[in-house]
Amino acid sequence: MSGVVGWIDYSRNLSLERPLMSALTGTLAQRGPDGETVWSSPHAAIGYRELDLGLTGAPFALEPGPVTVCVAGSPFGLGELRGRLPSAPTGASASEVIARAYLEWGTDFVPWLDGPFAIVIWDGRRRELVLARDRIGGQPLFYTATPTGLLFASRRETLLAHPEVAPVVDVGGLRQVISHALPTGPVFAGFESVGPAEIVTFDGEGRASRNRYWSLTTREHTDDLDATVARIRELLEESIRLNVPDDPARLVAMLSGGIDSSSVAALAAAELRRRGLGPLRTFTIDYLDSEFQADVMRRTKDAPYASKAADHIGAAHTTVSLRPSDILHPLVQKGLLGATESPARIYDMDAGQHIFLRHAAAQDGRIILTGFGGDNAFLGSNWAIDRGLVESGTFPWLALAQRHGAANGFGTGLLNKETLDVLDFPVYYRDTYATAIADVVHLPGEDQWQRQLRRVSHLVMTLFRTDYAMFTAAGLQARSPINSHLLLEYAYNIPADLQAHGGIEKGLLRAAVKDLLPEEIVQRRRSATPVSNHPDYPRQLQSELKEILADGHAPVRALMDLELAAARAGDPATLAENRLARADVELMIQLNNWLTAYRVRLALR
Repeated sequence: MSGVVGWIDYSRNLSLERPLMSALTGTLAQRGPDGETVWSSPHAAIGYRELDLGLTGAPFALEPGPVTVCVAGSPFGLGELRGRLPSAPTGASASEVIARAYLEWGTDFVPWLDGPFAIVIWDGRRRELVLARDRIGGQPLFYTATPTGLLFASRRETLLAHPEVAPVVDVGGLRQVISHALPTGPVFAGFESVGPAEIVTFDGEGRASRNRYWSLTTREHTDDLDATVARIRELLEESIRLNVPDDPARLVAMLSGGIDSSSVAALAAAELRRRGLGPLRTFTIDYLDSEFQADVMRRTKDAPYASKAADHIGAAHTTVSLRPSDILHPLVQKGLLGATESPARIYDMDAGQHIFLRHAAAQDGRIILTGFGGDNAFLGSNWAIDRGLVESGTFPWLALAQRHGAANGFGTGLLNKETLDVLDFPVYYRDTYATAIADVVHLPGEDQWQRQLRRVSHLVMTLFRTDYAMFTAAGLQARSPINSHLLLEYAYNIPADLQAHGGIEKGLLRAAVKDLLPEEIVQRRRSATPVSNHPDYPRQLQSELKEILADGHAPVRALMDLELAAARAGDPATLAENRLARADVELMIQLNNWLTAYRVRLALR
């Protein structure tokens, strides 16, 4: 996905700090494995790591003034932006076009762009820094103050590599890491992030001003069923055209056989045929030596449906087969932690995806299409269609965990009383939920059910737009055509009765693509990412938990109920049969790895 790091200092000469800037830039090598560029001036330095997508042009643009621009990601709409400029050379790079746009209009041009991007502008005329992100948040940007300036980067780990930044985590940061209320945020004390659809400008003294240039807007939906389905199809096709690159040689797609990924793959395959190109290369994940077991999240096995969908759309399909032991290999644990920079929320699912993505990248993939966003746009998750969860008065995914016995969220069952008292999850969940729904605007006359569904829709569309950390760590740029802001804006206002079309989750999406896929794919119920059911996996968890209990220096011990953990380690039957029990152990192992690897200093008092 490429990555960027920058250092602004108002007192020292950064032209002398090039070795340190090169070291900071090197921490982004996973995001940009194909090249490195470092630029420096007396008060600003920027490093860039490139993911080669076959595009031309330098990553930096230097304009008279001086104004320096760096762009990470792949902004769409550059052709139109170039056309608006009084003069722009043909073939100019993204950075060159954006530099000229900034000189012409300031930051007013940012909303004219689409696609995944992070823009960095150093305006040496005013000693101002501008950081901007796309609407969906496909390119992260974190920042933190130093004694005489500030640092920013695509990764937290890059900021921590600076000698003036310490890996301190306070109560708020630990809540982000452990809880299931919100996506993991900046985590470390003093860290902030540029939000999706946000422009942050730092003046000559480092003071920040924030401007959000896009948000979901409540409006009346006037289309009938047929017009709604047709508009969804139109928006999907438009998004696919933008997301499928001109040269698809390094394009791949995830294909689970579910309606989200199958819709994207079918539309992408059709677009390639329209251009006289193809076939689309698709990938799915499966486990060897493990019989499929249906559960509350998984109704059917992915691999057979993925193969049928691939055959129907004419894709070149690959099944990535994993063994249960693969996901707890030390290199996988370390790699996943390096990708996410925090403990995995659902380790076995995330570890499998981590390995799977590396397989896709190894097959010369660089851009990967995903079906992410379908559950959000079309209210497909369990917590959006289960009335008890929707009406719970809290985050519905938290209510799902509580329904199954995890009072403080999945994975928290082995935390000791002292830690739970400090984190005070009940108050945290109450307050963060109230803040998260405070901006929801309702239409006059909406009934209580429609109001509650609008809250859920707002939560999932604003909190869970993207999480591409595992993709970027594999050297892949993820693109999610369903996550088009135009489609999200449209879907946000579709009434509950239309969203329930066909009596099946995501009925509108199914209706929009039913001519492209076999009926059994169109009617397949939602099924979560595959996990292994082989007994070797809980046995490995048990072994690693015992190692932590035997290690008096393991940092997670300070947070863990040692007596309860010892009982869990001595009860292999519960680990084998109870997914909640496994989640508790997974979190303790991941927390211990994270605290150790990042040398985290907890400041909880």
